[in-house]
Amino acid sequence: MFGFFNKKYDNPALLEEMKTRQERWFAFLDKLEARMHELTTAAIPGLQEIFNQDADPYKRAHSNMLQGLLGQINHMRQKANDIQEEQIIDFVYQAEAMVPVVTSTVGRDYHNRIMNFRMACLNRHYIFDEKLNKCMQRLQQATGARDLEAAYQEQLRAFESIRDKFSCQQCGGNITIEKMFFIDTYVTCPFCHSQNTFSPSTGARMVLHDARALAEQRTAHLRQAYEESTPRDPEREKVYLRAMIDEWNKIIPDMAEENEKFYERLLREQSFHHFK
Repeated sequence: MFGFFNKKYDNPALLEEMKTRQERWFAFLDKLEARMHELTTAAIPGLQEIFNQDADPYKRAHSNMLQGLLGQINHMRQKANDIQEEQIIDFVYQAEAMVPVVTSTVGRDYHNRIMNFRMACLNRHYIFDEKLNKCMQRLQQATGARDLEAAYQEQLRAFESIRDKFSCQQCGGNITIEKMFFIDTYVTCPFCHSQNTFSPSTGARMVLHDARALAEQRTAHLRQAYEESTPRDPEREKVYLRAMIDEWNKIIPDMAEENEKFYERLLREQSFHHFK
């Protein structure tokens, strides 16, 4: 496909191709970011108007519009992911295959240049992903009332689209992220066993921040049943608390141990309150 892949060493054409691809990749993401910003800025007034005028208590018209806008932005994310896979990742694998000997000075130099190209392109994509998540947050926060469930489901879909697209910084081997993380986490390469840092997106970090609020939203009907009971039934409160903690654990499984301790403290406080 590429003539410069016929030469293993001292190949200025390979270096020029990396330079050209990087420039095209950056320009492509610049255009996507401009489109995202334009779409978001133009949509926010309409979102706010529909939210304020929608008499439906579930705000379904607003939700449908919001999901449509988020779908358009997510399509941009998928397009960027596809282009990165086809034009950057596949190219890197082919280029590295042409310079297999890293013991020579020239071989090491080419491998270093390829690695620098790869990291520059991946870092630029990370910046794009951060900006994309911020645009989505702007849309979700436009009315002052975020759809936490929609935001969470969006992050689950985003994670599924990237979980198999990481490479070891040491050996270049493919790393599959086994589960969704919400903070910076060390991930072990299955090939060379080196530690790689997985940094979740801003949107994923927001899931950790909003997890309890989302769990409370999911179980709001149980809390309402307790608050409307006359006199207030402590057993209904226990049902609500247990359900809320269970939902919280589903959203952030790694926090289950801490959440259970929090649950026990809530029960003690409840017992003390009702005893008084």
